[in-house]
Amino acid sequence: MWTMNVARCDHSPGRPAIGWYFHLPFCTTKCGYCDFYSLPTIPALTDGLTHALLAELSLRDPGRPVETIFVGGGTPTVLPAEALGTILRRIARRAGQVAEFTVEANPSSTDELKLDLLRGCGVNRVSFGAQSFDPAELAVLERIHDPRHIFESVAAARAAGFNNINLDLIYAIPGQTVESWRNTLRRAIDLGAEHLSCYALMYEPGTSLTRLRHQGRVIPSEENTEAEMFDCTIDILTAAGFEHYEISNFARPGRRCRANIIYWENREYLGIGPSAVSYLDGVRRRNVPDVRRYVEAMTSDETPTRTSSITTPPQGTSRSLLPSLQSDPCAAIIHEQEQLSPIERAGETAVQMLRLTDGVSYDRFRTITGHDAAALFADRAAEFARLGLLNADNRGFRLTRRGLLVANRVMQEFLADVPTRQSS
Repeated sequence: MWTMNVARCDHSPGRPAIGWYFHLPFCTTKCGYCDFYSLPTIPALTDGLTHALLAELSLRDPGRPVETIFVGGGTPTVLPAEALGTILRRIARRAGQVAEFTVEANPSSTDELKLDLLRGCGVNRVSFGAQSFDPAELAVLERIHDPRHIFESVAAARAAGFNNINLDLIYAIPGQTVESWRNTLRRAIDLGAEHLSCYALMYEPGTSLTRLRHQGRVIPSEENTEAEMFDCTIDILTAAGFEHYEISNFARPGRRCRANIIYWENREYLGIGPSAVSYLDGVRRRNVPDVRRYVEAMTSDETPTRTSSITTPPQGTSRSLLPSLQSDPCAAIIHEQEQLSPIERAGETAVQMLRLTDGVSYDRFRTITGHDAAALFADRAAEFARLGLLNADNRGFRLTRRGLLVANRVMQEFLADVPTRQSS
């Protein structure tokens, strides 16, 4: 087996900082609404995955300063303490000091010992998948925890020293009323969480909840009810002192999620693990969504040179990428790879930044993309401003509260203005 060097990398301070994302795909059970790549915890794969993650990081670390680390899944905290501790300590050692180090956790798989472990490994932010404080709603979502676990987990996190806690919450759950959603928000506020992510339930293809919907066994919330829930979310949380800084995200002052801001500004990040996505040097790539194939490829004796025999490139690979693909020591785990042109990157950046309530800042957009957003999107911005969906001034443009309700439509229209990629 190939032996990796896990010593701390000397990240060049002269280059822009990036985010690191690690995907640990194990879960106790699959929630009914979840379409992320995950599978039940398999003890036989734990050691192999630990080694494979660290091997990929060692091979792919671009030597850039690291601003944020986010460990998600799956549910990272279902891993045995020894394996999770090994992964987190190696990540922290290689990255050095970072501004934000988040680990996702399930209230039912997180106790004081696990939270003490996280803090001891340098984690300074924990994100709990609470989803609801109503037992019936949790049952619809096929969550395995109950409201008591949420209170206990947050209390344990405070005892471990965490002062930056996020709760994920879901609204528009079948059978949920506006009043029960208000109660969930009030309980989250009372718990003192510094950050709340509030998402409308999505019926993703292939999920058990979508199958139940097609069978008529669950009835989605009415569109007007969902809109009312969205409005009351903004009203209740801003009245409680939260900043509404992204369509679905609310933070106490100074507690905005820095990892997500990297994504929403379309800045660069490195994704490690099965199904993880990276965006570096204009190339977006996704790792194979198969933990067994991933572990086998990354722990093989041939890992550093195994790309020499690859004849079929990953789906979506541009011909201009083939030379770099052939020399990529991790090519065997690439599932999809795409080279974005500068103008495509600019278009995607505008769409992502529209998710932020600050919107598209002309200065910030130019710094990130090198393009002039006013010139690229003047007509479209004027059109949506006339419709009351956008506010525009000499600093940039941003969605109005009404525009936030139809954000997907607005973003699609903006992306349609961007020239398509020329054939390579």
